[in-house]
Amino acid sequence: MSKDLNGNTLPKGIYQRESGVYRGRFKYKGEQYTLDDANLKTLQKRMADLRYEVEHGLKGKGDNVALNEWFDTWLNVHKKRTIKESTQVRYQDAYRRYIKPSLGKKRIADLNPLVIEKLLQGMADEDYSTKTIQDVYNLINAMVKYAVHNRLIIFNVCAGVEVPKTKKKEIRVLTLDEQQEVLKYAENRLHRNLIHVALGTGMRAGEMLGLTWDDIDFRKKEIHITKTLVYIKDMETKKYKFLYQTPKTKNGIRTIPMLDSVYHALKKQKVQCMEMQMRAEEWQPLEGFENLVFVGRNGKPMSNHTFQKSLNDIVKTINAERKAVSEKNKTVFESMEHIHPHALRHTFATRCFEAGMEAKSVQMFLGHFSISITLDLYTHVTDDKQRQELNKLENLYQQAN
Repeated sequence: MSKDLNGNTLPKGIYQRESGVYRGRFKYKGEQYTLDDANLKTLQKRMADLRYEVEHGLKGKGDNVALNEWFDTWLNVHKKRTIKESTQVRYQDAYRRYIKPSLGKKRIADLNPLVIEKLLQGMADEDYSTKTIQDVYNLINAMVKYAVHNRLIIFNVCAGVEVPKTKKKEIRVLTLDEQQEVLKYAENRLHRNLIHVALGTGMRAGEMLGLTWDDIDFRKKEIHITKTLVYIKDMETKKYKFLYQTPKTKNGIRTIPMLDSVYHALKKQKVQCMEMQMRAEEWQPLEGFENLVFVGRNGKPMSNHTFQKSLNDIVKTINAERKAVSEKNKTVFESMEHIHPHALRHTFATRCFEAGMEAKSVQMFLGHFSISITLDLYTHVTDDKQRQELNKLENLYQQAN
């Protein structure tokens, strides 16, 4: 029997630390359980409750495991072998940005539906997209499931959590006039051919930047999409690197036909690469990336950041020109909105629907996993198309009368 700081005998399994805090310990089937409390009676009650829970299978072993520690275990032990390197980086980034600040130091055993719902609702209040909030929930849920599997907790506290829905953000689509304006101001720039291909194929940025010349069939006027190029931080060296990856789903691997504009843009790109390569002192392609279609002046791969910067420069030039014209004519200045590379993909899809193309064909061009994704993304266009089709019926009835 130990004694407290005043020399009084303490119950079995309890001792008092120099700080004055009481600590209680007991073992059950080889596992040790520890509790601390400033009040002796409260500690005794908590120990009795904990012993009951343990002996009746109502308690896991997550009291001493913080979520930060568990995330590292889940990612590096459980997931690392089965996911792409870029997915690992994405998980790390999501955990660091959204979960770690509020939940990282919490013990697994202290997680509950309310704590998780507060986090997700806070994200909704800050106007994060439904997809981002859902991704964060999925990440927490995966970690919690693994904790249940390893008996750190006895049930999944995410099971009853409701993921808040936020207002769907309107996707950025260039008008026909904006599209022509962008192409006009891109004409004398290094990445003009990339922009032509983006607007003429609807390919994802990583798919275009990962194209190699053996993916281009000029004879059949086809593009074979088999990989994507990503630029990520190496988890070991902490340095950024380029990496080829397979598409997310089997639908991402596809062959798409070329429009004439795309065919000519790729022909021009071929000539441009040959001309840049002739400047041998500048041409220094990375090993393993020597055959890329779209590269910088030095022959090295392009990142999404470089693509975005090129679009930013074009928009900046357009707005400067618009402002000069509005000042000269004393009219209202209307600036062009920011253009993300993905907006070019949305623009291509919108033009397809506006031209009357079947949704199944658009799905194939875009490489969507299911047609529902295509229809959900471009419902604004398909709704307009339905109204136009219904007007045909209205006209028929009017003619009959």
